[in-house]
Amino acid sequence: MNARADLALYNSHGRLTAVVEIKSKMRTSVEWAKFTRRNILAHWDIDGVDFFLLVTPDSLYMWKDSGTTLGPVPPTHKADTTAEFAPYFKGAGVSPKRVTGHTFELVVEAWLGDVMRSARRADEITDTQRILVESGLDTAVRDGRIEYEAVV
Repeated sequence: MNARADLALYNSHGRLTAVVEIKSKMRTSVEWAKFTRRNILAHWDIDGVDFFLLVTPDSLYMWKDSGTTLGPVPPTHKADTTAEFAPYFKGAGVSPKRVTGHTFELVVEAWLGDVMRSARRADEITDTQRILVESGLDTAVRDGRIEYEAVV
């Protein structure tokens, strides 16, 4: 079944590489993320997508090569995004505690756009960026494109 993802990330050859769901909920947990992913994938057919990201104002949950298993699968990577998103919230003039869903989607889209366009040295990256590097997401989507509210 086709569904509408908040963001879809394509590699430089146009292949769908990552699906991103964005929630403006704060203080989430791995348990919440597992069941949220399960509920989303129950309605989607995204077989063959390398990465699934669930992003909140203070956390990034990432599944790599997890397929479409409908069980409550724990994320392969988790990071605190508070520091990572701080400059984006400041630039947008909003607080992460009061951000609306649409505004937060724009924050995440801007951040991922920067991820897709920038090359970083290993000694200059944050913990969140380290996860993107270690998982291979940053390389997989480098010089690619983002599609907003994509049908996947």
